[in-house]
Amino acid sequence: MKLFGYIRTTIIDADPQSQVNQLTAYGCTAFFQEDYLEAQPFPLERALEQMQAGDVLVVDQLYRLGRSTRQLADLLVLFQEKQIDLVCLTEKIDTRELTGKIYFQWLEQMAVMERSLLKERTLVGLNKARQQGKIGGRPKIAPATIQQIRFLFFEKRESIQAIATICGVSIGTCYKYVHLPEHEVELLQK
Repeated sequence: MKLFGYIRTTIIDADPQSQVNQLTAYGCTAFFQEDYLEAQPFPLERALEQMQAGDVLVVDQLYRLGRSTRQLADLLVLFQEKQIDLVCLTEKIDTRELTGKIYFQWLEQMAVMERSLLKERTLVGLNKARQQGKIGGRPKIAPATIQQIRFLFFEKRESIQAIATICGVSIGTCYKYVHLPEHEVELLQK
């Protein structure tokens, strides 16, 4: 069994030294660090790849591990698969003990509940919008605008950028209708 310390700095807590001190005092001999300033942060999953079954990942605070309850629950599954334990010093969580295992089972259930509530709120919001006559998705483009886009392009009167500005659509939309086969253009005009 080896104790690995995981350090993640944030914009609020940019100095990793206090984390290093706590993790060293706990007995960690190796450290993984993720710095919020790095363009390519050191992902936790990569750190876990280097750990063996029976190893322990130690963090000073639980929020350093994940940015959401769901992410923490997903990490728990990964810990269980790899037979890695977790210790959170501030929250006094240790998955080598029964209370730590129970805590993470509860956390996993909370993540499931969070996903279900999010799905429900989304569906309720979409349903209310439909009842008010609002339809999601991109706005429809009038057949006259499609004809104008194609006319301006194929007559070579304007560039794609100018056509987009004239017609009040994006450049991508212009390309979409310029490259559309003629039989599909006819279907749109009906």
